Amino acid sequence: MAVTRSGGFAGLVRRAEVDSADHPTVAGLIGDVRLDDVPEPRPQPDRYVYDIEIGDHSAQVGEADLHGPLRELVDHVMTLGG
Repeated sequence: MAVTRSGGFAGLVRRAEVDSADHPTVAGLIGDVRLDDVPEPRPQPDRYVYDIEIGDHSAQVGEADLHGPLRELVDHVMTLGG
């Protein structure tokens, strides 16, 4: 799975990838996430936007809409894979 973070004040892009087979916590969080239920990102100045890829599924999520298991998943991937 992969997460690409873009935007923010400086407009920097950061990408992180992990293999869920190597990280049981990430694998467990993937099971709790439904990318189809993620709302469309609302443009907000100086906020991050996350492109999340899990297998064949992907979603773009605004920083303000990143909550619960999805937030935990993104945080783990950005820490482990970056």
